[in-house]
Amino acid sequence: MIAIPARNRICLGLFWASLLAAAGFEPSHWKFHVPVRVPESGRLCVIPFDRALYSRMRLDLGDLRVIRDGEEIPYVIETMAGSVEEHECGLGILNKSVIPHTGVQLTLDLDKCKDLKQHSRIAFATAETNFRQRVRIETSDDNRFWLVSREDGYIFDFTQGDRKLSVLTVDYPVSTRRYVRATIFGWTETEAITAARSFYRVEHPAERYILDAITPERSEDPETRSSILKLDLAQSGLPHDRVRLEADRSDFHRAAELEVSEDSKAWTIVTRGTIFQVPGEQSLAITYPQRHERYLRLRIFNGDNRPVPALRVYVETLKRVFKFLPPSAGDLWLYYGNPNARPPVYDLAAILGRQAPMPETSLVIGEWKVNPDYRPPPGQEKPWSERHPAVLYTVLGLAVVGMGLVTVRFLMKVRDA
Repeated sequence: MIAIPARNRICLGLFWASLLAAAGFEPSHWKFHVPVRVPESGRLCVIPFDRALYSRMRLDLGDLRVIRDGEEIPYVIETMAGSVEEHECGLGILNKSVIPHTGVQLTLDLDKCKDLKQHSRIAFATAETNFRQRVRIETSDDNRFWLVSREDGYIFDFTQGDRKLSVLTVDYPVSTRRYVRATIFGWTETEAITAARSFYRVEHPAERYILDAITPERSEDPETRSSILKLDLAQSGLPHDRVRLEADRSDFHRAAELEVSEDSKAWTIVTRGTIFQVPGEQSLAITYPQRHERYLRLRIFNGDNRPVPALRVYVETLKRVFKFLPPSAGDLWLYYGNPNARPPVYDLAAILGRQAPMPETSLVIGEWKVNPDYRPPPGQEKPWSERHPAVLYTVLGLAVVGMGLVTVRFLMKVRDA
């Protein structure tokens, strides 16, 4: 038996008191349900959302209910979105010059950025277009002896008609040294770089769930010199916010844009980005605001390069879980599939936030089933003919046979006459 601290017992008492005061649950309003077994009490139960749940729930996930003995068990939904910490130092450039047969070189002095104890990114400003330049980053304590922090950074710009995409930042390992020096290879004019800023950036990556791994339908567009990868999720309503390419080992650095559609005819552009794969580094994913359309179209601009050999495309969404605290071990049910359900408002998130972290246990849900008690809302019930197709087809078949006999008899009488 698990001992629960007194503070937690008080919170749990308030929690269950509010639960018992809630109204009873009416299962006939929910179309689907799935069984869940809780092996032990006193632990926060965690269940991840998967494609089976997404495909039968509302887009806002507000029709989920956790039910035990006819009563709701409060839950909280958590999204594993990650986080980014970024601080900027917007100083001017200390010096700038052209290194013969190499490129443009500039130096930043971070001594006046007292709040920026560390730095790990440099951002450039330029009026140049349609380029891809290698960048080397070095750091120093005294502006005399330099250590290479990164040798293979790149800045990039793609401009074609109304399409414009620029990536003008280079990340490097976190440093506390006072000076940062950047060399942009291939440029021969100091005016090519108009400004530069230093940042300290720490990213805690998001956790993701793969909705589908698709071998794309591929075509080439000679007018825009681009490859088009068409993806079909087989149904609408699934949340997605990132596509990730799987390619062979070729090196490339390309601009790309993503479109979505419900009918595979009318397309909407949702984002533009870059994908690249170079020795020691790759970025093959494009992230965008969450969408729910069935079809996606990834356009990769090749220019005069050979097309990127895409083997597979993964369509992903942020990982989401819901957590609940059952009163005891045993069986319960998840209900979902109610378009008219009001999103629930529970105290659980506030209660959990006021107590020490609880032990958690991950649960595996059973197979979803159509709720036998389900009754469609008034006006949404299917017509009698759709609910009894066998009877309808039998009657139609008999009617056709009867009309055929009448027609034959009529023709025979006409012939005799």
